[in-house]
Amino acid sequence: MFFSIQTIALVASTGLLAAQGASAISVEERSTSLCNQPNYGASGYPWKSNSTPGSFCSKNKPSNNRYWKQMPFSDSYDKVKCSGSSRGRYNVCNGGNKKTNLPKKCNPPHKFPWGYKSPTVSSSSAAPAKSSAAASSAAAASPSASGAASSAVASPAASSAAASSAAASPAASSDAAASSAAASSDAATPASAAPSASASAVVDPLSYPVCETTYQVTYQNYTRVAANGVWMGLTMGAAAQDASYMTYTLSTSVDDCLAACDQIEGCVFVNTYYDVNEEENYLPKHTDGVLTCAMFSTCVSTDQNDNWGGQDDPNTIVNSNGYCKSSACGAPA
Repeated sequence: MFFSIQTIALVASTGLLAAQGASAISVEERSTSLCNQPNYGASGYPWKSNSTPGSFCSKNKPSNNRYWKQMPFSDSYDKVKCSGSSRGRYNVCNGGNKKTNLPKKCNPPHKFPWGYKSPTVSSSSAAPAKSSAAASSAAAASPSASGAASSAVASPAASSAAASSAAASPAASSDAAASSAAASSDAATPASAAPSASASAVVDPLSYPVCETTYQVTYQNYTRVAANGVWMGLTMGAAAQDASYMTYTLSTSVDDCLAACDQIEGCVFVNTYYDVNEEENYLPKHTDGVLTCAMFSTCVSTDQNDNWGGQDDPNTIVNSNGYCKSSACGAPA
């Protein structure tokens, strides 16, 4: 069988075009990867009402409406950097991001030797009636986050005080005895092991940290009194605002948020929370049960948790938790 010179040239050119097409697709994937976009695709800051997240980092999106369709899934963020010959330049390609020091003035929760978890400094308080139903549904929709918040239980000092009160009043009613027993049971601390307030105060949180993978929990369900905005004067959930902000994504679990931070060069801190806005719950970041995962390049102290919502729209921050990649939790050096 014989082929003309024109036929051979046509076949060769077709193959060349196919190869160029495949190369172009590869270049296109590299150029559109989230790692090559400002703030990894996020627009604006998470504490601004008109901001949009860069991606969704869990497996299944909770909705198929037009807003969710516009949001890409995570593409592992810095995987394009790690696929090239210069991968050795990026720490995220070689075992993960660097550990960092815990932020000052944070007083992270910690575990006592007998398993009791210390309460956080800032306890949860009732949100305004307008958002209480949404807050409850958001907490119920995320077992991971609500489970983390549930560790802020009665302090050991309170349980020991209840025990001493019961001992001092042997004639107390059976109801009082039952409530004292319930408090002791809730704390999961044997009466013989219950420490005094002074003993619990000297426990080093670095020796008994509350860890989520390689991240130390620096605060749970953080709240503070709003200094301005719609909720001024009320105790509200508060999220971080800081110059070290990198990007934010959405997820349905804390584990997915932390895994996303692991895939972003320089990310060492994640603030997770529910951004509740009943008037705009059709938007992805306000969807019930969807966590905002704000990423930072430094571990941020609670001094920077001054986003209590209501500054430029009637949103509320629910179940704000902080996670710092720390050597106390086995983070890589």
